[in-house]
Amino acid sequence: MPLDVQRALATLGEPTRFRIIELLAEKPRTVGEVAEALGALQPQTTKHLQALEALGVIRVHRLGRRRVARLDRGAFAQLAEYFVGLSAAGPDDAELDAYESAIDTETRRPVDDDGSRVLRFERDLPASAARVWDAWTDPERAATWWAPRHFSVAAFELTPVQGGRIRIVLREGDTAEYESSGRVDEVVPNRRLVFDLAPVDGNGAPLFRARHTLTIEGDDEASVALVIEVTDVTPAAAPAVAGLEPGWRQLLDALDALLRT
Repeated sequence: MPLDVQRALATLGEPTRFRIIELLAEKPRTVGEVAEALGALQPQTTKHLQALEALGVIRVHRLGRRRVARLDRGAFAQLAEYFVGLSAAGPDDAELDAYESAIDTETRRPVDDDGSRVLRFERDLPASAARVWDAWTDPERAATWWAPRHFSVAAFELTPVQGGRIRIVLREGDTAEYESSGRVDEVVPNRRLVFDLAPVDGNGAPLFRARHTLTIEGDDEASVALVIEVTDVTPAAAPAVAGLEPGWRQLLDALDALLRT
């Protein structure tokens, strides 16, 4: 019978019952031996043993007038399997560690460091240049991939002409929203898209400047290169700047997945 893990944890968390489990882990014991080891009255000990037996984590053998309790190893094997499952690394664990470290590094930047840097990404994509261009510039399609994991696109605007507006609002699971906005600087259909796009604060002012240059090469099997030039970083921009590299890796993964469907 499957063990109710939540109920097991609640039952085992009671101090006396937890001590009984430790005693029985050493060896089987009679009810009297358990009571003596606990320094408790036998009727009280019996109640605890009955609760543990009802839960299914111990067995009490009724051997004539003797009652001998032992652990049900199978039940603890189920608990172990449950916790081993929890101990397996998830896809976001390393990302969160790296992101936190990156934020700490950004926060510790010397005062005379303006935070300027250049990020470069390259991908071979399973689609034609025309399909890749459409995925980037059609707002409806772009909104399906232009969000890191655990975010969704709440609003997406992109006018792929020189001077056109670009605006993205990302929504987290707790409904918190984060807006980025900018302008398109250069457009060569199916080949090149240059735009400024950066997060804004509560007053609509950019936290930094990020000039994105997208280059598409090839025809039937396209390769893309994205270069992001970051400048004018404000003190409040540490989390956003630190998130650029992991964020864009996730975005390009999502774009790749979209183009494979």
